[in-house]
Amino acid sequence: MYREGTLEWWRYVVDVDALEGIVENFAVSNNYAAILTTPEGTPVTKPCNFSNFCRIMRSMDGGKRCRKSDAEGGRKAITSGDVKIYTCHAGLIDMAVPIMLSEDKTVGILLMGQVKLREYTNKEVQELAARFWRFDYGERKKLIESFLKIPVVDEEQLRRSAMLLKLVASHIVTICEKHLSERKFLEKGITIMKRKVNKEALERNLKQAQVRSLQNKLNPHFIFNTLNVISRLAMFEGAKQTQELTIKFAEYLRYVLGKQKRGNFVMLKDELDCVRCFLDIYKSRFGERLSFEIEAEPETLDVFVPFMLLQPVVENAVVHGVEPSVKPACVTIKSCIRDDLLYLTVKDDGVGCDTEKLKKGLGLSNLEEKVRLYFKEKADIAFKSTPNEGTEVQIVIPIIKEGER
Repeated sequence: MYREGTLEWWRYVVDVDALEGIVENFAVSNNYAAILTTPEGTPVTKPCNFSNFCRIMRSMDGGKRCRKSDAEGGRKAITSGDVKIYTCHAGLIDMAVPIMLSEDKTVGILLMGQVKLREYTNKEVQELAARFWRFDYGERKKLIESFLKIPVVDEEQLRRSAMLLKLVASHIVTICEKHLSERKFLEKGITIMKRKVNKEALERNLKQAQVRSLQNKLNPHFIFNTLNVISRLAMFEGAKQTQELTIKFAEYLRYVLGKQKRGNFVMLKDELDCVRCFLDIYKSRFGERLSFEIEAEPETLDVFVPFMLLQPVVENAVVHGVEPSVKPACVTIKSCIRDDLLYLTVKDDGVGCDTEKLKKGLGLSNLEEKVRLYFKEKADIAFKSTPNEGTEVQIVIPIIKEGER
């Protein structure tokens, strides 16, 4: 956060261009020059309605004497806490009012003026120039002529203008406090969102740790040895279908429990082999009611995808599309590459379902979270379902090859 009252702070808090419009409208409508500065005298807005005399003065010595005069007038206004009318180093009447926030913090000075309280003779101006002005000799005549053209106001008009200046300053304070309040609210919202994201990340890591813990508790060697025994018994007993199912289940478990060796990404061909085992297991249950087709373009097989990307989609197709259907149903899985993106489609011609309800299911909800986590806005998941015609889920992700994981 920037230090209050600095030029950077003003640019952070308000729209400086809009602020310049307010100051300019006020200056032009009242026939005064005006500018908003920091408490140290650095301009925040561009000079508005400045006289030729002051423009020439500010071009000399880089405008140092003018900025010093502005800062001095500002300090007097800050000390008094009110509008301060004073005479600048060049002999003109100026006014300054502090821009103070509700905590009595001064963040700027609103200056207005560049007027005279009376007319001057040419001789008086020459005497004033000789005493107070610093200029090149060639600028003398131009400065004197410009000074004589500066408008004259009476004290009552000056007093009314000072009151208007206070109103404008109050309006600027309101703008600052409103924008500060909005920014604090926004920053608070961002902080809450970050905490929520961190909490979700912690919960996700906890779930992953729980899964790893479960995998460690499930002794893979014992499981596979047991399945091997069941398979051999089935073979000796002539139960061919039982043996085949046991082998498929062993292959499926070997893939799932072997994630730690593979990491978070696997080749699509390995993911499709897992899905094939998964569907073969379901086929032993549903028989002729379930069929499936896998149509993968060859160039997609070596593309890396998140581990277990397709299984929850395929499982939903079987559970919500095939199982409730009274007629045979087919699950089709396709993969292709278009415009450097991998397109994966899982489609069934079952009973169809409510896509909103489908998306809220634990499996597909976790899938969406996983895809967003890895690919952010570069990925997309689309759901489409028609009653009695089936459901289609399409996943689009960036192409990841070996070495890019």
